[in-house]
Amino acid sequence: MLLWLEGCEPWCLSYSKIVLTLLLAFLFARYDTSADIWSLGCMTFELLTGDLLFDPRAGEDYDRDEDHLAMFQELLGKMPKRLALEGKYSKNFFCKKGNLKHIKHLKFWPIQDVLVEKYHFSEVDAQAVADFMTPLLDFDPNTRATALEALRSDWLKDV
Repeated sequence: MLLWLEGCEPWCLSYSKIVLTLLLAFLFARYDTSADIWSLGCMTFELLTGDLLFDPRAGEDYDRDEDHLAMFQELLGKMPKRLALEGKYSKNFFCKKGNLKHIKHLKFWPIQDVLVEKYHFSEVDAQAVADFMTPLLDFDPNTRATALEALRSDWLKDV
């Protein structure tokens, strides 16, 4: 895992955020090669848009970590209850029903809509990118795309 280092170049800090994003996403439940796939999904967005995929901030009633979890769900859909509750630190962020403790109202905005509405991608291009990224950002590491599956993506065939 990369660490935040003083004097580190901006791209290094950005990549560190991506890695830390994944660890937070699964509440430190486990870390394996599927973490690299999650990072690939985040970096794909960053390379295409110049923006971080997730850039959480603390609010009056919630901390930055809970905002991070809310952002995951707003982009990717509701986290399955089983995954929300099985992590080491789940109780800090989720109630017994698998909902966030402090952020009650999520504003869902899928990847393809973000790309069209905010970054002015064509519908076709946005859908192609979303079809590539979504399996990389599957909440469940067991069903997340593998590197080989990502390489076989229609979006990468012309590369």
